[in-house]
Amino acid sequence: MGKPTTDDYVALRQLAERYADAVNRFDPQAWGQTWSPDGEWHIGEVHKGREQMVAFWTDIMSTIENVWMHVYSGVIDDVTGDTARGRWYMGEVTNRGEGARNMNSLCYFDTYRRLDGQWYIQTRKLEALYRGPPDLSGNFSKIPAEAPASS
Repeated sequence: MGKPTTDDYVALRQLAERYADAVNRFDPQAWGQTWSPDGEWHIGEVHKGREQMVAFWTDIMSTIENVWMHVYSGVIDDVTGDTARGRWYMGEVTNRGEGARNMNSLCYFDTYRRLDGQWYIQTRKLEALYRGPPDLSGNFSKIPAEAPASS
């Protein structure tokens, strides 16, 4: 298990921020470029491959009028060669129209792969901390101490 260098941490933090920026701008090309070509997105069901994930994400985003996603904090647990493992705490507020607003606090458990000097998300598993109305009247969940098993 290798400790990340400052350069690796900054590059991986920038990757998390590019992901949130692409969501906020509804930009499927930029969102897709955060993923390894053979990446996997675990969001209850598993989506594999950049092209398939972008198509699925575009469908999801078509149901949202406005979104504000932001990165709270993150930890990179391991960098070994051209692979890494970490997690990011992120939040988002969505407007689905007609007063349907939602707030999500999320933890993404990630693995990363470096290709030609650039870091990409290899796998991303979503764990929700909170999903519900912006007044926080919904239910909260605890994040597992260890990364959940990929399904």
